[in-house]
Amino acid sequence: MFFSRSLLVAIAIFALWPVSLSAQSAGDSGSDSSPPAVRINDPQIPIDQLQIKVKPMTKAELQREADAWFRLLRKKGGQIAEARLGVKQVISDLETTAAEATDAAGAATGSGAADAGAEVEMAEAKQGLLADVNVLQDERTALSDRLEVVLTSLERKGGDVEEYRSYIAAVSGIELDTSDIEAAWSGFVGWLLSKEGGQRWAWNLAQFVAVLLITAIVSRIIAKSVNWVLDRRVKISQLAERMISNSIKNVVFVIGFAVALTTLEIDITPIVAAIGATGLVVGLALQGTLSNFASGLMILVNRPFDVGNVVTAGGITGTVDKMNLISTTFRTFDNQTIHVPNNSIWNNVITNITANENRRVDMEFGIGYGDDFEQAEQIILEVVKSHDLVLEDPAPVVVTHALADSSVNIVCRPWAKTSDWWQVKTDVTRAVKRRFDEAGISIPFPQRDVYVHQVDAPAK
Repeated sequence: MFFSRSLLVAIAIFALWPVSLSAQSAGDSGSDSSPPAVRINDPQIPIDQLQIKVKPMTKAELQREADAWFRLLRKKGGQIAEARLGVKQVISDLETTAAEATDAAGAATGSGAADAGAEVEMAEAKQGLLADVNVLQDERTALSDRLEVVLTSLERKGGDVEEYRSYIAAVSGIELDTSDIEAAWSGFVGWLLSKEGGQRWAWNLAQFVAVLLITAIVSRIIAKSVNWVLDRRVKISQLAERMISNSIKNVVFVIGFAVALTTLEIDITPIVAAIGATGLVVGLALQGTLSNFASGLMILVNRPFDVGNVVTAGGITGTVDKMNLISTTFRTFDNQTIHVPNNSIWNNVITNITANENRRVDMEFGIGYGDDFEQAEQIILEVVKSHDLVLEDPAPVVVTHALADSSVNIVCRPWAKTSDWWQVKTDVTRAVKRRFDEAGISIPFPQRDVYVHQVDAPAK
């Protein structure tokens, strides 16, 4: 009895299905008073051909096309609903049969065999209906894609497509009946193996990854090419070269990423529109960032430092590593990486320590008041002139400079290559100390004399 009822449901469902999509389109046109599609009579037309056909259509023609495709999509949704109801009915019959078989466990063997046979047939009918649901869902997806092509053309010509797209969004996607594990698994596997489901998305993901990889490679090639051109043809700082090449690289990658999103069937038009609409709000919220941007431009134009220079700027002393339009990266002498906002650099004093080829090494030595200052000057001058890294021009200067509280101070000012500045300073200091010790010249340290006067206590 239960099998007969399920069979009748299945037969009714199959009777609703058209022999072909062409017959389905003809049925729609005959049952609806709206004008049929004026040019496209094949619901299985390839999408690329459909895009060509709809391009010259007028707004009125496209509206009729959209209505025709919408009727096909709506009817396909009804067929899927009927198929799902058939699956539900078969599941209900199977549960009822199983319950009756349990209650009649002591009945005759022939009756039990008949119930078992009916249960097998209903299970087979269920599998057939589940397979048909998967096929219908693929056909619905194909109709949705073609309707979207028509809607895109209609929207460009001033048509209202909001209602159509809302319906597509509502009926699209995979639907799993979690109350029945077998039905849910069948739906998932069917979607995964279908051309309009899993295979389609696997291809889309492969395209997405491929576009990103190609974009990354192309952006690097373009950045290196721009860097090469700027380095050999345009005389600008390395800092500007790196910033321009990196900016171009980032722009190319963003464009490639937008193209990659389209392979996932994501419409980036609303995203671009949203970014444009929120530009003013973002600009107001990022006033500090815009200030850093302007300061970065001023630094690039005026070029107070370049990559590799040792600079004191923004309260930091270190080697300039890289720069963008927001901040500058310094690497300190103890190997710390510090990012300083460009606004803090441009609005304060910038000291470029290594901008010039030569640099003066300023040192000062103190000797005791009882020592011979002329002998000390001679010793310092001999040490300076004997050093290989000290330049002869400009000539070094050694002269007694000040009579301080605890010492006679002698300044020493030799010149050296900027890269040799630190070595000259340390070598000369060590050599002068050694020669002073040999000559018996003292290097005093600050001292204070305290005199104590004893006063007799007054007699009482």
